Amino acid sequence: MAEKFIHAVYDDDDKLIDAIKNLNENKIMIEEVFTPFPVHGLDHLLDLKPTRLAIAAFIYGCIGLAFGLLMINYIMIVDWPQNIGGKPSFSLLENLPAFVPVIFELTVFFAAHLMVITFYLRSRLWPFKQAENPIPETTDDKFLIQIPVYGNESKIKSIIKGTDFYDLTVIDQSSIKVDVDENIHINDDSEISIGFVFHSRKYSDGSSNLRIQFTKGRGLQYAKNSGLRIYRKYWISKKSEVSDKHPDFDKVNSSINDIKTKINSAKQMFAERNLLFEDVYKKIIKN
Repeated sequence: MAEKFIHAVYDDDDKLIDAIKNLNENKIMIEEVFTPFPVHGLDHLLDLKPTRLAIAAFIYGCIGLAFGLLMINYIMIVDWPQNIGGKPSFSLLENLPAFVPVIFELTVFFAAHLMVITFYLRSRLWPFKQAENPIPETTDDKFLIQIPVYGNESKIKSIIKGTDFYDLTVIDQSSIKVDVDENIHINDDSEISIGFVFHSRKYSDGSSNLRIQFTKGRGLQYAKNSGLRIYRKYWISKKSEVSDKHPDFDKVNSSINDIKTKINSAKQMFAERNLLFEDVYKKIIKN
């Protein structure tokens, strides 16, 4: 097992897919990918085997069907037969149409519940289990590729830097040390991180609201609209600006630069304890 890993973080699933394709083309091994939701086509790119959960669900459904037949036969035929509207209470087969709803529900009940339990056991998810995702943002809006390093760190970094990545971090477990790329910022309780994110909703013209996300430590986070509508395909994450293909890119980038200036000022005020975390956005959006 590798003692050194590279964590490449992306803020969009399309960018993640493109990065994985580049890594596969260069025959770079990918150990794990963490995403906040299932990404279409990711299983094929990672060459994952098809799940056998459907087979288990069929078996559990058969168990539920058998249990339902045995239960209804014992209750309604063997133990307490009843004359309901002249129906043949002495025969399960002749009275089967009346028992179909109960048998069907038990089939679904067994298949659904046992399938969920199997999924949790197979995924090794149980109460009080410690999270294994490297960063909590992978449960929100970030995508992370974990790449083991076997003497090819420079090659992997050059490939990742050729993609539209959000963060790049080197983890050295042998020395329990985190070596962070120069453009990455690590936060503690006395510092805040402020960056740009997109609203999930798109307008009819394809644009989205550009939002400003405020993060303190690992537990506090909120976002506010910047007042700008951006075409996401023209957004350059590494520079936090739009490309020259974006309509009115000069005007848009000028507004973004003004916001960046206010962000730096607000962070300085927060560091000097002249501003509460909850009020940081007021210095950026309203000023």
